[in-house]
Amino acid sequence: MLAKNITPIHSPEFVGLHTLFHSLERPYDLDDIIKFNRTYQPIYGRLGPEEKRRAEEFVDSLVAGVENRGLVSKIFGMV
Repeated sequence: MLAKNITPIHSPEFVGLHTLFHSLERPYDLDDIIKFNRTYQPIYGRLGPEEKRRAEEFVDSLVAGVENRGLVSKIFGMV
């Protein structure tokens, strides 16, 4: 009854990003970054605040786990 009005914690877009991120293996290479960017960049504006915060944690993990520090600038969200 009221359950229909409850906002889901995660949108389908975030679930897709989450699934993709957890399919990647460290150390992250350029192909991993490209896959992540292709999923993350188009949905970024549609994510809720908590989803954005968690997506930024994925970005932080990518940064920490890249195989080559030169790849960090290629991750969406990094300048």
